[in-house]
Amino acid sequence: MNTPDRKLMMPARKLMLWELRVVPELVGSFLPRPFAAELPRGHGEPVMVLPGFAADDLAVSLLTRRLKALGYHAISWGLGRNTGNLKRLQPLLVERLQRFADSRGAKVKLVGWSLGGAMAREIAREYPQWVDQVVTLGSPVIGGAKFTAVGRSYQKKGLDLDRSALAADARETGKPISVPVTALYDRHDGIVNWGACIDRHNRHVKHIEVQCSHLGMVVDRKVFGIIAKALAQP
Repeated sequence: MNTPDRKLMMPARKLMLWELRVVPELVGSFLPRPFAAELPRGHGEPVMVLPGFAADDLAVSLLTRRLKALGYHAISWGLGRNTGNLKRLQPLLVERLQRFADSRGAKVKLVGWSLGGAMAREIAREYPQWVDQVVTLGSPVIGGAKFTAVGRSYQKKGLDLDRSALAADARETGKPISVPVTALYDRHDGIVNWGACIDRHNRHVKHIEVQCSHLGMVVDRKVFGIIAKALAQP
């Protein structure tokens, strides 16, 4: 079994300053500039947006609305705040995904932000019959919480980060993901070490570097353009 990359670590605290980029990114998202005219459109395909750790449906509402405007049948996960309690949330998410796929008569495209993307990957790994593709936004693939800024808080609560990292790596090597995955990352991410976003196990994963704060990935216009193009891939 491979072990997580020893060169990786939690993001440097100084990178949190880069997260202040979210302010101009958020302001820019509301400027009255046409940005969707040249983007590929959806045709009613079901899309589910999963929020990151400590975020909820409101945090991803702008992204969800933009996807609707492009012609997708887009919804957010509807499970409230993402507390990181995967034992409780994952079964609820699977149930909601199945109902959504059945109601639309089609596989669902999952767009997951940070922890939401990691959860989307696990759902796609176990239930590819309901998942068409996955787009992750700054989501850790390697190490679980070990190489993220929230890893420190998990550690204080008694979580064995090394054991968690090994378990995450074992899932990747034990059962590869079969559906298409597009992974977005930023080298100055202050929340998730960008190296942990690189999937070294599933060769079909497409990695795209963006210039955006971790917090701004769900509001930035350029990032949305990349998401739209990824979802339009057959």
